[in-house]
Amino acid sequence: RLRGAVAAVEAACVHLGGERQQGPNASVAWQALRDQRHPWFARNAEGRDLWRLSVPQTAPALDLPHDTLIEWHGGQRWVLALPGEGPRLRAVAHAVRGHATLFRSADPAAGGRFDALDAPLARIHRALLNEFDPDAVFDRGRLYPADTLAAH
Repeated sequence: RLRGAVAAVEAACVHLGGERQQGPNASVAWQALRDQRHPWFARNAEGRDLWRLSVPQTAPALDLPHDTLIEWHGGQRWVLALPGEGPRLRAVAHAVRGHATLFRSADPAAGGRFDALDAPLARIHRALLNEFDPDAVFDRGRLYPADTLAAH
């Protein structure tokens, strides 16, 4: 997807090649990406975890173990990975000053969806939890493992 001044987009289209989509076709394609109905999300998805890597748009090609869907001008990269590959994906994202999120897991009970919080952020997160949910009504272990946010 290209955007910008008309002349710049036209020049990029000539340089990049590809197939131009107009109007309804383009809208359907972008909605399929947004809603994860694009064929890429179903390809080889059985038994795999869906990871979203958020990285700077200028990040180079990443050394990822599987095919990658790249969008948001390179800033969002989707990977269908085997269970257990999370630490490697997080390391690759961190190396370019990004982060990785386990978006959907083959294991419904999988934890560790988000990068661990460093101590100052964990303290703030814990304080917010205690302020907005003092009786621990909500699932405090859903975003981060409960033991990482235990009150001190």
